[in-house]
Formats: sequence, structure tokens, C-alpha cells
Amino acid sequence: MPESPFFAAVEARRTVRDFLPDPVPREVLDRALDAARLAPSSSNLQPWEFVIIRDPMVRQAANAACLNQIPAKTAPLLIALITHRDTWRRNRDEILRTFASRGPLRPSQASYYKRIIPTIYTVGPFGVLGPVKRVFSRVVSLFKPMPNLMAREDVRIMAHKSTALAAATFMLAMRAEGYDTCPMEGFDPWRAKALLGLPRGAEVNMFLAVGKRSDKGVWWDRVLMPREWAVREI
Repeated sequence: MPESPFFAAVEARRTVRDFLPDPVPREVLDRALDAARLAPSSSNLQPWEFVIIRDPMVRQAANAACLNQIPAKTAPLLIALITHRDTWRRNRDEILRTFASRGPLRPSQASYYKRIIPTIYTVGPFGVLGPVKRVFSRVVSLFKPMPNLMAREDVRIMAHKSTALAAATFMLAMRAEGYDTCPMEGFDPWRAKALLGLPRGAEVNMFLAVGKRSDKGVWWDRVLMPREWAVREI
């Protein structure tokens, strides 16, 4: 049986630390970005933004914010992947608008996005409702299953988890197109946020260096932890 293209891309994807100068074609980038938009996210709220850095001066400053790592300096394309904690209302409204354009809004859709989502995501001024909701959730959980109604930090974690799923989808899509990536978490978050002009509820999740690997791009052989450390059945 021929190897599945998906598993071939998964196997071939590596964290590449040195790139050729060859540019990434716009159509390849667009396909990978559209694939990333299909990634799963909590309640489909899609709290991410891909910022493609084209301006040479911004790129130079972004390289510096990435501590002048080799992937940042050598990649023909650098993308900042942004997590937005506070876009849930806007995105919720767009979901409802889209549902309504397809036909009558189902009661379950209206209930979930108009009542449940605000209950979970609203944390109040300065986050004051968050601790109250978290304690309430924990007390109820002692008697029956109860989701975390989320304080501000919980919303932040949720947004970063969803954004990381979009990043993983993008990286696999680029590998399927024959291009490589390097996700970089080592950067100055304060300088990066100021450079990109991010609002208060937004953070840089990671930078992604994108291009074709050079013959020095993969530094080490792949090492996987034992399967029994990663998989458990109960």
C-alpha cells in the first residue's frame, strides 16, 4: 500500500534551523494559511492571527526580538503567530451571523453562543469575576461533572492551546508543499508585542521561520521519548 501523503508529511517535517534564500511562493503560503484556518479551536472561536512580516525594517527588528537565532536570520519568510484573548465576542458574533445566513438559527446554536459562551468567557473588569467563577466551578465539581468557567488566565491558556493547533496545521501544510518551518518560542515577548503593535489582550504565541531547508538545516537526528511515556491506556 502506498504511503499516505499525510503521514509522509508528518514524517518529513523537522524543525529546520538554517534555510536557503529561495522565496516562498505566494500561492504555497496562501494554501498553508487556509489549511491553518481549518484547525480546531475551542468553541470554534479561532483566537489566532498570522502576521506575515514583509517590511525589511520590521523584519530586522523581529530578528533581533527572536534573539538573532539562525532560523530567524536565514529564513526568507518570518511569521508572528498571535494569540488573541479578547476577540471571542467579535468571533462569536461572526459565527452567529454565518449560521443565520444559512437558515434559521437552531435553539442549540443560540443557547450555546448567546448564553453559555458569555458565561464562560466573561471575566469582568480587571478579571474580578474569574476567581469567583473558578471557585464556583470547583465546588460544583465535587458533586457532579462541571466545566471550568474560566478566570482570565484560563481564557489565556485556552487561546494559546487553540493557536498552537493552528501552528501545527500550518507547519504540516508547508511540509506537504515541500517547504520547512521552525517554530521559535525563544524571543523577547515585550519587544515583539511592541513591534507588532498588539493590543492588551494579545500575545505572540510563537514566531515561525519558513522556507526551504539548507543542507545544514537539520542539526540532529530525531529523538522520540519511549511510546509508553506518551501513551497510556486505563
